[in-house]
Amino acid sequence: MKKRINTYLAIALTTDCNYRCFYCKEGGESISKEKQTISFYAMKRIIALAYNVGINHFRITGGEPTCVSYFTELIEHIMKFSQTKVRINTNGFKILESINLLKKYKDRIDIVFSVDSISEYLDGVHFQKYLSEKVIQTTKVLRKNDIPVRYNIVVTKLNEREVEPLVLKAIDELQVNVKLLDLNKFSEYLGFEHILRGKEAFQLWDNLFVPMSKFSGFLDKNSDTSQSEWTTPLISKGHGIPMSAYFRKNNWIQVKDSTRGAKYANFCIQKCPFYKTGNCQEGVFSLFLSSNLILHLSGCKNEQIQFNLNKQDDEQIKTSLKNLLSFI
Repeated sequence: MKKRINTYLAIALTTDCNYRCFYCKEGGESISKEKQTISFYAMKRIIALAYNVGINHFRITGGEPTCVSYFTELIEHIMKFSQTKVRINTNGFKILESINLLKKYKDRIDIVFSVDSISEYLDGVHFQKYLSEKVIQTTKVLRKNDIPVRYNIVVTKLNEREVEPLVLKAIDELQVNVKLLDLNKFSEYLGFEHILRGKEAFQLWDNLFVPMSKFSGFLDKNSDTSQSEWTTPLISKGHGIPMSAYFRKNNWIQVKDSTRGAKYANFCIQKCPFYKTGNCQEGVFSLFLSSNLILHLSGCKNEQIQFNLNKQDDEQIKTSLKNLLSFI
């Protein structure tokens, strides 16, 4: 294997999810809106080819990846390759079904839960990803077995009053790390009652957006040390939206603040229409494989640098991976 490239390949295994959070969109993280799941055969092949070009960090997401029938087999397959690491993004409802696997590879796996509030309902809105008793107990089982856990909190005006107590409970009581994220600006959201598109979607974002600077005082007061630009081991500094971090005892709180801008490749600045019109929020961060086997950069809307792997042979897939890695 070549020297590890300082990025990861994120994979949206499926568009299926048992939740419909108002700030999400059809397909979840996948750019596809169709109901679909990548086949296990395709997944094994792409993992091997990505590893061949130097990628040994993978992020498994969806939809809800633990819903996929081959989920545990996929993790086992990735672990067959030397020095691979896996991050699993999940709402947690089925993760303990894989506890033996997670214990086996605890030094090479970490779990990211989406947990947005302490209360199930806020201002009449159902927060499906709240800190339920089941999530608490699941977290305790994982931590008891020394499996790293992080809570991702998407902050909006609806749940902002719960952010501070949720962060302290996560750090001090449950011994997990935390990442605060402001609301992504999409042209489509699932919404509260029906899908919102175009102007309606942008209005929802405008109504609910909370700048991360609002929590600076709280984080300064409740941390031992901090860094203005910091990232986790799966990716290097200098990519995408700059992250800051606050350290409290043995855990940390990472902050993704889109108002700080993002870091782009020369191609983005010189040739991308989305950059020129101010419609790119993510910058160049990581490689992403959507559920329709379209390989692209995370958050990137430019079809010129999207690669359809469905009909590519092994050498063509490796070339597609290398083409995107050149941006990073």
